[in-house]
Amino acid sequence: MLIIRQRGGFQSTAIYELRGERFVPRAAAPTNRLPDLPRSYGALGIAVDRAAAGDAGPVEGDGFGAFGDASVGNPEIAIAIPGDDRSWGVLVILADPDGDRSALDPDLLVEIAGSVGSIVDSARRADEVGHRLHRADALRRVASDIGSRLDLDRILSGLVEHAMVLFIGDRAAVFLRGPDGRADAEVSRGLSQRYLQSVADFPVRSLPSLAAAAHRPMFATHYRDDPRAGDVRATVVQEGFDTICTAPLFDGDELLGLLNVYHDTPHEWTDDELDTMAALADQASIAIKNAQNFSKMATWAAQLQSIQQLGARLSRLGDEREIGLAIATELRQLIDYHNVRVYRLRGDDLIPVAMRGQVGEYVDETVEQLAVKFGQGITGWVAEHRIAQSLPDADADPRANTIPGTDDDLDESMLLAPMLYEDQVLGVLVLSKLGLHQFRDDDLRLLVIYASFAAQAFANADATGLLRAQSDALGRQLANQRALLQVTESILTTLEPRAILDQVAERLSDLVGYDNLSIELLDRVTGLLRPLTAKGIHAAQYMEPWLPGEEGLATWVVGHNEPALVLDEQRDTRILQFRDSGPVDGSLICVPLLGRDGATGVLTLERIGLESVYSEEEFELVKLFAAQVSIALQNAEVHRAVEIRAQTDDLTALLNHGTFQDWLSRSVVAREAFSLIMLDLDDFKAVNDALGHQAGDLLLAEISRAIEAAGRDTDRVFRYGGDEFALILPGTDAASALGVGERVRAAVHALGEPGSRWSDAGLRVSVSIGVATFPRDGVTTEEILLAADRACFVAKRTGHGLIATADEGLAIARDFAFKAPTPIDAIEFGDERVDEPPATPVAPVDPVEPVDLVEGETVSISPRSRRKPRRTAVDASPVP
Repeated sequence: MLIIRQRGGFQSTAIYELRGERFVPRAAAPTNRLPDLPRSYGALGIAVDRAAAGDAGPVEGDGFGAFGDASVGNPEIAIAIPGDDRSWGVLVILADPDGDRSALDPDLLVEIAGSVGSIVDSARRADEVGHRLHRADALRRVASDIGSRLDLDRILSGLVEHAMVLFIGDRAAVFLRGPDGRADAEVSRGLSQRYLQSVADFPVRSLPSLAAAAHRPMFATHYRDDPRAGDVRATVVQEGFDTICTAPLFDGDELLGLLNVYHDTPHEWTDDELDTMAALADQASIAIKNAQNFSKMATWAAQLQSIQQLGARLSRLGDEREIGLAIATELRQLIDYHNVRVYRLRGDDLIPVAMRGQVGEYVDETVEQLAVKFGQGITGWVAEHRIAQSLPDADADPRANTIPGTDDDLDESMLLAPMLYEDQVLGVLVLSKLGLHQFRDDDLRLLVIYASFAAQAFANADATGLLRAQSDALGRQLANQRALLQVTESILTTLEPRAILDQVAERLSDLVGYDNLSIELLDRVTGLLRPLTAKGIHAAQYMEPWLPGEEGLATWVVGHNEPALVLDEQRDTRILQFRDSGPVDGSLICVPLLGRDGATGVLTLERIGLESVYSEEEFELVKLFAAQVSIALQNAEVHRAVEIRAQTDDLTALLNHGTFQDWLSRSVVAREAFSLIMLDLDDFKAVNDALGHQAGDLLLAEISRAIEAAGRDTDRVFRYGGDEFALILPGTDAASALGVGERVRAAVHALGEPGSRWSDAGLRVSVSIGVATFPRDGVTTEEILLAADRACFVAKRTGHGLIATADEGLAIARDFAFKAPTPIDAIEFGDERVDEPPATPVAPVDPVEPVDLVEGETVSISPRSRRKPRRTAVDASPVP
């Protein structure tokens, strides 16, 4: 301003920016204290109007808003300053009456205004670049902040706060979708409960519903007048905000919730802001899902432990009514309900042996009201079909019968689980709660597991009652039964299969005794029994694998799902003696191990000689014990499945980020050499932008499989996060690690070869790779990770599809801002400044060659020498 005034000899100059319907002063000389002016003010308004019509020439005014001669005030000249698609503002000059009139040449003034417009445009673009860089850096910090947490409440609070800061929002909220489909506001700022409740049901005519359907952020200014706000307009008017931007939070195809940012005044969201909002939503979705999974895993583990403890207490009870009351009292620790009923099957009748009501509709129920016939009503249906059921609206289920004396149209949710023991229905557990959709899928899962413990407890109680009714001649059987109940607790609380098998061998030796013991499980793929463990004088023979087509008592027991007691092995046609020992006298007990769908294996006990053959009492005891083993193995299988799920990434089926951190820490603690490969997909955002997130997810899955196939059996592959992957190579030096990295690089790039779906879509598939080796490139978890990450950064910065080593990464140690330099960096560079560019990433190297067998070596299986119980099992089939 000062230059224009001095060079032109003007009395004063000023620049006004046109903002909506106001002129806002931005600069002036000699004073900056100027007021805002209306859009129609004097020569300023006329200059903007004429420029819009195509006449950019100067307009003279009198200084007081009049147009024409300067008879009232000092003459002023207004020239429109051009912008992108309209006038940015106005340059106002107050001429000196006695000054040089040549400086007021119209063309010169238009040229000056154009120069000012260019300066303004350059400054605006510089500001935009600065804002983008700042927003990108802020987004990285936000992603790091929320991604490092596992507490959902802290993640959501941080997400809302960061979103308001990033987008200068006046209000914000994050909504999570519940099982009933409602979107509840978990954290909000500046929004009323009335508004939050009004949008919780996802109104169809609302911007959040449209954004969720489109899988992308959307915004609307003047939202109250927007047709997309049809179902929430009244609430929006009452709330008083102007602009809303809503971003759906997705985990794959599952809608987790919404992130909403509000502005009280009109805010036109730029494409850059929308992209940032989408990136923030993606990071938030990952963090939220991880936190939910972590919470769910912790809950499941705690619930499983509670179930085991409750089951152990139930197993110590010997009276049916005591067990029923214990179930009715203790089940509340696992599931919230209003009413519980415990049914026992007596012939064709299901009789409630225990019931407990918590609210008025359930308090006055009687045994006569609740008793039903087998196969009738929903309770009888569950008993007949042996299938657990969850009824979100019990009244709407045609199988349900209304209990006499209760309302016909009562809103009620129900859970029902059969109590199964050795393929027999002992009864049904029923939970009820007023209201619709009151139970979750996890509640049904817990009830099913608990029902198995309850069935075991009732079976034990039935068996105990039967034993107590026997004469003194059955005293030893009763004593063994009590011993079995004591053993049950230790086995059922063990979740490690090998520990369970060891306990089985030890406890059976104490309870009934044996010369040989064998436990075998059915291979679902081959249909053959697979030996797991064997004890005794012929343990080696029992551990030999079954040959295809070989049959014996074990296969007969699995096929018929029936236990067998053999008093004399030589007289039973199902017996196949060991070839190397010849016929041997002895007795056998062979009982099935039961799963949810039938026999999954066998437990075999053998006594050599005929002096002490197995008795019927011991046979019954082993059958009961086998049931305990079956449940223990099932619990161990469930526990292992939960562990695996907690360690696995849902999309790629690779080990997840948390598991990577654990593996890396343990590898460093072990102090044994290993290499770390970090992979970062090149331009992966282009896939999502061009083909959508579903295509991006498909490509991530294909790349995951390609990386696994390119690695070795000993390598561990992880999804590090987003489009980043990692490999830990145990016992691998730097040269071999480069070979693995080259194979991985080639496998990933092959996905985008000509003729592939990605090539046809015009996309290039490539990956940048960084390699580091422990302890050469770092001696702590942080150092080795930084070394590999830095190498990967060098590869990506140098060019796509390259591999860089940790040594090459050291060249940018001082410029690498993602993590602090490692102690190795400080030692390597000292106090010297490193200005050299990073070294060129290494060229592809030959893959690591596989190790072949020494010439002449062979692997063979010796002829079988088995004495297995044998008989053709015409109806034996593998259990899925």
